[in-house]
Amino acid sequence: MFYVKLAGRNIHQSMSNFLPFALSSVVMFLMNLMIATILLSPSLKKLQRWENFAMLLSLGLIVLTIFATIFMIYSYRFLLKRRTKEFGLYNILGLKKRQIVRISILELLMMFLVTVVAGTILGIVLAKFLYLILINLVGENYFDLQWSPLAVGIVTVLFACIYLLLMIISSFSIRRQSSLELLKNANKGEKEPKSRGILALLGLVSLGIGYYLAVTVASPLDALTKFFIAVLFVIFGTLLFYMSFTIWLLKRQKKNKGYYYQPKHFITVSSMLYRMKQNAVGLANITILVTMTFVTLATTVGLFSSINGFLNDYFVRNTIININTTQQQSIELVDQVAEKNGIKLSNPVVYERSNSIVGALNNGKFENKQNLANLTAVNFMTAETYTTLTGNPVHLRGNEAIAFPAVGSLNENQVKFGNRTFKIKQKINGIRNFPSTSRMASNWLILIVNSKSQIQPVLDDATKAAGNHYPLGFDTTISADLTGKDAKKLQTTLSNYRVNGDAPIQRRDDSKTKIEQDDRGEEKTLAGMPPTFERYDDMHQQLISFAGGFLFIGLVLGFTFILGTALIIYYKQISEGEQDKRSFEILQEVGLSSDEVRQTIRSQVLLVFFMPIGVAIVHFGFAFIMIQKLISLFGTTRFGLLLLTSIGTIAVVAAIYYIIYKQTSHAYYRIVER
Repeated sequence: MFYVKLAGRNIHQSMSNFLPFALSSVVMFLMNLMIATILLSPSLKKLQRWENFAMLLSLGLIVLTIFATIFMIYSYRFLLKRRTKEFGLYNILGLKKRQIVRISILELLMMFLVTVVAGTILGIVLAKFLYLILINLVGENYFDLQWSPLAVGIVTVLFACIYLLLMIISSFSIRRQSSLELLKNANKGEKEPKSRGILALLGLVSLGIGYYLAVTVASPLDALTKFFIAVLFVIFGTLLFYMSFTIWLLKRQKKNKGYYYQPKHFITVSSMLYRMKQNAVGLANITILVTMTFVTLATTVGLFSSINGFLNDYFVRNTIININTTQQQSIELVDQVAEKNGIKLSNPVVYERSNSIVGALNNGKFENKQNLANLTAVNFMTAETYTTLTGNPVHLRGNEAIAFPAVGSLNENQVKFGNRTFKIKQKINGIRNFPSTSRMASNWLILIVNSKSQIQPVLDDATKAAGNHYPLGFDTTISADLTGKDAKKLQTTLSNYRVNGDAPIQRRDDSKTKIEQDDRGEEKTLAGMPPTFERYDDMHQQLISFAGGFLFIGLVLGFTFILGTALIIYYKQISEGEQDKRSFEILQEVGLSSDEVRQTIRSQVLLVFFMPIGVAIVHFGFAFIMIQKLISLFGTTRFGLLLLTSIGTIAVVAAIYYIIYKQTSHAYYRIVER
C-alpha cells in the first residue's frame, strides 16, 4: 500500500511532467477505440460495400496502433529522462532499484487505468460523431452506430501490451544506471556525432535516390512498387541530413568569428552544436511527421475532390452499354429490346473500337509484354467511325494514323506493332462524344486508322502473344441517357442474350432452352457473353464510397500525425528550455540584456522550428509526381486539381504548425527567462 500511495503522490506532485504523457496516451487510445468501434460495430454491415470500409478501417487501425506504440515510447522516454534525478534521490535515500522499479510500474498502471477509463468514456461519445463524418463522406444514410464492447476489449489489450513494453523500458533504464548516473542523466547532453563527412555523403545519396525514384516513375503501377522504397530512402536520408548538414553549417558559423562572437549568435550556435545528435533525431521526426501529414491529406483530399471530373470525362451519357459484336447487330439488338419494352434511349451515341491490347510502348515501339514501368493500353478506331462521332471528315492514306493520347502522352511520330508501322499524321487532344479517360489503363492511346483490315493483323498478333483462347476484335459502345427504371429493365432483358463477335446473337430462354455445359462447367450452346452496363449514378456511388472511406482514414491519420508533431515539438521545447536556462543565466550575469536574450532565443527557435516544415515541403514537392501517378490508379489524372488541393493542404498544415510553434515557444521562453 505504501508504494501505491507513493506512486499516486508522485503523479499528483509531478503533474506538469505526467500531463503531456497522459494526454498523448488518452488521445491515442481514443483514436484507436473510435476506429475499432466503427470497424466492429454491427452497423457497418448495414452499409453498401461495407467490405471496402472494413478493409480501409482495418488498415487505418494497424497504422494507428503502430504509430501509438512508437509515439508513446518516445513520450515515455522523455518523461523518464525528466525524472531520472528523482529516481536517483530515491536510491540515495535508501530505496533499492527494484523498489524504484515497482513504484514506476505502479505509476504506469495508474496511467493505464486513467487512459482506459477516460478514453472509453470519450470514445463512446466521439465514435458516433466520427461515424457521422464517415457516413456523410461516403454518401450513406444509416446513422445509428451500435456500440461494440469487443472494440473496447481489443484496444484495451493492445494498450496493455504497449504499457507492458513501457514497464520493460522503465525497468531496464532504472536498473542499468547507478545513483550518480541517475542524478546526472536529467541534465546529460548529447555528444557531437562523429564522421560528419561520411554521414553527409550518405544522407545526400539517400535523399538523392529517394527523390530520383519519386520523379522517374513512369506509370501508376510503377509508382506503387517504388513508393515504399522511396519512402525508406527519404526517411534515412532525412535523419542523416540533420545529423550532418546542420553540424557542417554550425561549424562554418563557428569559424566565422565576426558572426559567432555576437551575443545573439554565440549561445545559439554553441548550444545546438553540442546537442546536435538529440536535435537531429527530433528535427527528423518532426520533418517525417509533417511530410506524412502532407502526403496523407493531399492524396485523400485530391482523390475525393476529383471524382466528379473523372466521371464527366468518362461518361458522355449517363449509361454506357458495351456489346461484343458488330455495330449493326448491336443497334438492332438494343432497338428491338427497347421498342418491345417501351424503353426510351435519349441522345444515343454509337461507335466501334477494337478490344484493348496492353503492353509496353517504348520509343514508338509497342511490345506485347506486361511491363509495370510502362504499361499502355491501345485501342483502334476507323476513320469512318471518327468522322461519324465528330462530324469532321478525315483522309488517311496507307499506314497513316491519327493519335489521341487520352491518358499519358505520345512524343514519337510513328508507332510500330511488330512489322507493322503506323505513321502519325496528326495528334489530337480529344474526340467528341468519346471518353477522355480510362478506368483500366495508366496510359491509354487511341489510334485512328483507315480500315479494319489494317487493324486485325495487329489484334491477331496480340492474341497469340497473350495466349488468349478468344480472338481480339471489335466492340460496339452505345451511350445514351436513360432513366434509372429503364436502364434496369434494359440491363435485365439484355442479360438473356449472348454476343460473340461476328457470330449471330443468341437468346437465352430458360423455359425453352437447356444450356449444356462442358467439363469446365462453361456453356456450350450459348457462346459469348451478355452486354455489359455502366451507369453514372452507380459508379458515382461506388467511387464516393471508396474515396470517402480513404478521405476519412486520411483525416484521422492526418489529425493523429499533427497531434504527434505538436507533442514532439512541445517535448523538444521543454527539454531545450531546461538545458538552455543555465546558459542564459550566465550570459545575463555577464551583462546580456533581456532583449538580447529574447533575440538569441528567437534565432534558435526559428531555426529549430521552421527548418522541418521547409524540408517537408521539399520532400512533398519531389513526391508530387509519384502521388499523381498513385491517384491515377483510381482513374483520376487531373494535375491542376491535385496541385490546388496540395497547395491548400500545405497552407492549412503550415498554419496549424505556426500556431503550434507560437504556443510551444511560450513554454520555452518561460523556462529560460524565469
